[in-house]
Amino acid sequence: MKTKLQNILKEIIFNLYDLENPEISLENPPKKELGDFAFGPFLLAKELKKNPVQIGAEIISELKKYPEISDVSQAGPYINIFLSKDIFTNIFKENYEKFNETKQKNNKNIYIDYIGPNMGKPLHIGHMCTPNIGQAMINIYKKLGYNVISDSHIGDWGIVFGKLITAYKLWGDKEKLEEDAISHLLELYIKITKEIETEGENSELEEQTRLEFRKLSSGEPESVEYWEKFTGASIKELRKQLKRLNVEPTYNIGESFYEGLNLPKLENYPDLKYSMSDIVSELIEKKIATKNDDNSVGVIFDESTKIPSCILQKRDGTKGYLASDLAAIKYRMENWNPEKIIYFVDIRQSLHFKQAFEIAKNAGWLGKTELFHAGNGFINLKDGPLSTRKGRIIKLDSLLDEAENRAKKIILEKRQDIVGEELEKLSKIIGIGAIKYGYLKKSRENNVVFDWDEFMTFEGNSGPYIQYSYVRALKILQKSDLKLDFENIGNFEFEQETALVKLLSDYENILKETAEKNMPHILCSYIFELTKAFNSLYNSIQILSEPDLGKKKLRLLLVKLFSEVLKESMGLLAIDMPEEM
Repeated sequence: MKTKLQNILKEIIFNLYDLENPEISLENPPKKELGDFAFGPFLLAKELKKNPVQIGAEIISELKKYPEISDVSQAGPYINIFLSKDIFTNIFKENYEKFNETKQKNNKNIYIDYIGPNMGKPLHIGHMCTPNIGQAMINIYKKLGYNVISDSHIGDWGIVFGKLITAYKLWGDKEKLEEDAISHLLELYIKITKEIETEGENSELEEQTRLEFRKLSSGEPESVEYWEKFTGASIKELRKQLKRLNVEPTYNIGESFYEGLNLPKLENYPDLKYSMSDIVSELIEKKIATKNDDNSVGVIFDESTKIPSCILQKRDGTKGYLASDLAAIKYRMENWNPEKIIYFVDIRQSLHFKQAFEIAKNAGWLGKTELFHAGNGFINLKDGPLSTRKGRIIKLDSLLDEAENRAKKIILEKRQDIVGEELEKLSKIIGIGAIKYGYLKKSRENNVVFDWDEFMTFEGNSGPYIQYSYVRALKILQKSDLKLDFENIGNFEFEQETALVKLLSDYENILKETAEKNMPHILCSYIFELTKAFNSLYNSIQILSEPDLGKKKLRLLLVKLFSEVLKESMGLLAIDMPEEM
């Protein structure tokens, strides 16, 4: 609908001022009675060096000639525009038919790096961030026609594996590892860390952990077998936990892969051509990096970038996270040549990614590929920041269990007739949906204070409120036996109808804006506005009791498209919708 009006305005501006394709920004007037859309010709006035009020008057005289416009008025420089009832009906019909069309792929790749779990450590409430944001954006990019490759980029390397192997040899339990790998490995990690602290620095036990990691790094078969067992079991448990959030990366490629040690691949992804050592050598050869007398390798950036220098290789020859991410960039370029590589990683890594992106650009690896760090803030609890040491932490599985239990309690307060499997299923959909939506509705750049009362409410901008509205729409449709088509229908006549039509017509633009900014909260805000508009219609206008069949059918078609758009848009956020509530 906006596009239709923008095209009309562009045509008028070209005819009046001989300007091609001007930027047309349409707004909603501050009051509904002022119009359907408002246009302020400020950019146009600047370009033409004319008074915007005069330009507004000239455009208004032309707008009145278009049958799509029912009324137009001027408020200072602003042009307030009412569209005809016919155009609302026609555009609604176009959107209704377009929604069910098969979307064509654009044959462009996008690579998304998100989640970033560490092997042997449980997911916690802080992991509500990148998995949920990243998965929402994966789904949205797919909806827009992209081929999306996603990677959890797991932390499966480092001295921690020396500690885990040593601890498992001393105290490991095969049954516990198979039953819950992450919990058992965390138990072992805590135990050996305490033992090392007790024995003191450079103790025999600490030296044993270093020896075990050296054996793993050199490819010693027994050590590799332990690594494979720990990592494989952890990925299996990780998948199980993330599935509860509807989060499913294409691959779980670990940092160890980029070491180039030919460790067993745990999934079917392309082989590595260039290891971290190869990357460092290439950057030295291209004079992007410098090898120092102490064997360390660093990068000094051009002063104009204002990026501080960094280290790629330590004196002992070991490579850091920067070398690993650079190897990953080259690997992704070699195998997928994506239009974008997007990193959903917290804002503390901003400098790291600035350094990595600048090095990759200077190395000539990128071509037209855009690298983007979509940083996110942190989740805090009401009593302060998360802290494992102070006990202020909530494991992810415990959080989701509690959400389901709270949802179940609320359901039983309202509906004692829902029991058994149906109750369990509904509790899961509402509880987990509430947690996910409660987080995603906030800008990813902001810190979030987790509050059960806010996340689990059935009122206002919340997951349960939106899910309830969806079920309300389904009930309306189920109670009607009318064949829903566009034969013998009239026009929309009420403000509540046209308000909902306007929002539905803007769905694709909202998806594009969400993708452009990598901000799922934009889609959440749209979903909430859409839901409010539907409930306003439901509470104000007869639908099932409307005596005029043409009007009744048109309103039912509007309810149907609303329900379909709402279900799909929540699905893009990886949130399930209930059929009953």
